[in-house]
Amino acid sequence: MPPPLFYHDPRAVTAERHGDFKIRAEADFTFANSTNAVPITLPEFVLAARHYPIVFVGAELVPTVALGLRDGQNVFVDDKGQWERFCYVPAYVRRYPFILLGKQEDERLQLGIDHEANSNSDNALALFEGEKETQVVNDALDLCQQFHGAYGATSEFSQVLKDSGLVEERSLEIDLADGEKLDIGAFACIDEQKLRDMSDDTFLEWRRKGWLAAMYFHIASLNNWEMVMGRLPEAQVKNA
Repeated sequence: MPPPLFYHDPRAVTAERHGDFKIRAEADFTFANSTNAVPITLPEFVLAARHYPIVFVGAELVPTVALGLRDGQNVFVDDKGQWERFCYVPAYVRRYPFILLGKQEDERLQLGIDHEANSNSDNALALFEGEKETQVVNDALDLCQQFHGAYGATSEFSQVLKDSGLVEERSLEIDLADGEKLDIGAFACIDEQKLRDMSDDTFLEWRRKGWLAAMYFHIASLNNWEMVMGRLPEAQVKNA
């Protein structure tokens, strides 16, 4: 099985192995500049819906934000690796190069790091001072644990969507000013009318669990396709 998106060679973090290991500065997102979509978790919907379309991808209906319209193009990261100011950076991106190693159902997971993320830049961050972990490792563990917990809740939400019959497959084709057509491909969305037609009991249950709010954040976020389109390089040139 190939490693997850962004990762090449994840290994457990140890002082023996990573005593001299350093990683990129926190604000350097160069690694994500050729990725047009990343997964998000349920607690992120409220922030992600302000900037990106949230769609559901694959048989497991993984919540995913669109970061670009073309393969290999993230329109929210510039050529210096800076994420667009004031736009939410998904937790999946922020946790890199760290990751929890093990199975989702394991009681204890070990902090890992992409072994190819070692950096020699002047502002690179060390993982250890002697045998002692730096704050970089402690913060990474906290973020990865939060992401892991949110991922479990999100999987439950996705399963409910699969069973509900609310989701329908859609495709999107965008006409650019120069006549080019961009085929975004297939993704899944909630049918708002079907959501309105759900029983009151189901509505109340989903509201208590926070799922109803997430569903409406998703629906509202679909208006953000135009924002993504407006960030295409050719659109910026046209509007300059």
